[in-house]
Amino acid sequence: MTGFRLEGAEDVPAVVGNVFGDFVTAYQVPLRILLIIVVAVVLNWALRRVLMRTVTRIVQGVKRAQDVDTTSEIQAAPYVNARAVQRTRTLGTVGRAIITWVIVVIALILVLSELQVNVGALVASAGIVGAGLAFGAQNIVKDILNGIFMVFEDQLGVGDIVTIGEVSGTVEDVGIRVTQVRAMDGTLWFVRNGEILTLGNSSQGWGRAVIDVTVRADSDLAKVERVTLETAKSLMHDPATARKISGEPEVWGVESAFGDRATLRLAVRTRPEAQWAVKRALRAALIRRYNEEGIQLAAELPKYPGGTV
Repeated sequence: MTGFRLEGAEDVPAVVGNVFGDFVTAYQVPLRILLIIVVAVVLNWALRRVLMRTVTRIVQGVKRAQDVDTTSEIQAAPYVNARAVQRTRTLGTVGRAIITWVIVVIALILVLSELQVNVGALVASAGIVGAGLAFGAQNIVKDILNGIFMVFEDQLGVGDIVTIGEVSGTVEDVGIRVTQVRAMDGTLWFVRNGEILTLGNSSQGWGRAVIDVTVRADSDLAKVERVTLETAKSLMHDPATARKISGEPEVWGVESAFGDRATLRLAVRTRPEAQWAVKRALRAALIRRYNEEGIQLAAELPKYPGGTV
């Protein structure tokens, strides 16, 4: 039994090799196309992952260096680090789209080459067709160009609080053609980049909390101004608001006077995106301090059919 050998067993590897070789020869074009697609998918996934890991490390590095949890708390003058974080996120979002489109185009050209399609003639024809389509797709071209300029000019970034026309909210995504803005009520707005003519960005540079305080006209306005300023300065030493305030509070004086009412305006320079939180803290602190000092806020004027008296 030890000397038993199956006749023709030594030819099995050769037969298998021949079958495999015939299969590869017969289906070499589909196999090469499949390989191109697999490599394109893997390469796209790998490059996007490397890009997002790089973005995450840059963002975390800046926040770690500043010892903060949110971008708006970053302490930097003139907020270079905060803008670096938001710009990095935005470029990462746009970069993912560019990577995908470049790989798709390259893979498509390689697949067409495998199918014996004259790529040169196709590209020339595509150029002519593209020129013709450009006249009929001017809005799309406008959206793309405007989106590119907005990103590279740092007009807005992911995480910015912006106002675009009648839409106000936080930028969630900046695409080549469309920008997504999440409103305060949760509505996700899709704004075409080509339609963005005016854009207000509350996340760049600095903000300002402006509060109008209306008291009785017969009040001691000098005392009201002093108490208001002291209260605002006390927030600079409050851990909850100290990091949000970047300048000395100012009382700009009497903003308006009407009947038995006088309105004083208080302004506090803040870090970007922090003006609303500072306003809320200021209002609560002012009400408490006014009650302690006996300062009365003006009552609402009665309303009559003919208007306000």
